[in-house]
Amino acid sequence: MLESSFCPYCRISHATSDDHIFSDFLGGTETVLSCQRCNNQFGHDFEGRISKQFAPLFFMLEGCGMSFRKPILWKKAFTHETTGLSYDLKRDKKTNKILACLSKTTLIKNESGIMSLDMPDLKTAQQKIKELEAHGKSIIKLVATKEKVNITRYRFNLSLDEDFRRFILKMCVAYCRRMNMDQAIIEDNVLLYLSDSKRNYHEVRIDYNHYSLLDSAVPPLAHTIYIEACPKSGRTYAIVRLFGSLQFFTILHRNYHGSQFAGIGILNPMDYSEKFQEIDPILQLTESPRHVLRFLADYRTRNMLRRLDDKILISFGRNDYTFAPKEAAMILSQICISIGSADNFFAEMLIGSYKNEVN
Repeated sequence: MLESSFCPYCRISHATSDDHIFSDFLGGTETVLSCQRCNNQFGHDFEGRISKQFAPLFFMLEGCGMSFRKPILWKKAFTHETTGLSYDLKRDKKTNKILACLSKTTLIKNESGIMSLDMPDLKTAQQKIKELEAHGKSIIKLVATKEKVNITRYRFNLSLDEDFRRFILKMCVAYCRRMNMDQAIIEDNVLLYLSDSKRNYHEVRIDYNHYSLLDSAVPPLAHTIYIEACPKSGRTYAIVRLFGSLQFFTILHRNYHGSQFAGIGILNPMDYSEKFQEIDPILQLTESPRHVLRFLADYRTRNMLRRLDDKILISFGRNDYTFAPKEAAMILSQICISIGSADNFFAEMLIGSYKNEVN
């Protein structure tokens, strides 16, 4: 039986299940065959959590003009200071107005043990009352809330943690299977980490380098997987970009003896077209540094985000957010992104000037 008939992630079970190369929540549709166990495990272990982590960024990019295949809902975007209720944010596509609604029904027990109920509108409250009465619950107080909330300062936390490393590596393995190169390019340590991250480890780093050749080969805001196999260095390198700017580096093989190879996978979120091909010339990558001084990381991060600003402007002709503000005075009105890695590096990145009130 051909090796490609086995799952690319575990290399043990038969590949019978379609698995996305670029994750479904990014808009990917192209698939490779994997086993049902790995497909289900990855979705349960980390892909679902990563998609929730990206919701704030999706929400902001939607405000800049990006059209997503599925409605964007930023769950528990903020908590009301007075009531303590959590609100979700979504956008009215016709008016582009931001709408806030309670994340979930919030039931508050008073001293007598009878429930009071806070809901965003009367219709929703009445429906919930019927559900509660059917289960024998008593309601002593009904408050239909329509709060005006200020959302000028919220933080988007993107941690380069175990979940995120596996997310990056899974896309690399899937791409290599699509190119029929995974058996030669992917070392066992990568697969061991994908299947059992508690007992194994594989490094993925933030890559601050700017690759002009890569920029010229892909659309401005594209998700990109770039793989380079170099027999001279005995290494297989990978770069994964998200939205054209958030860039990550990993080594897929440390003892490579095959032929030279360079390939790229592209998902363009503007029209959701996908492309997978070999390319020439190659970038001739070298190993990305493991440690970066804090002030250099801050400087390079801002450069990365300035490029994101430029790419949004090129793509939509406008940018309702400033991902890399020029004036320090703007900091208090920023939505922030924090990226942390396993070696305790922790860089706070300003990614959105945003002053709005939601009714």
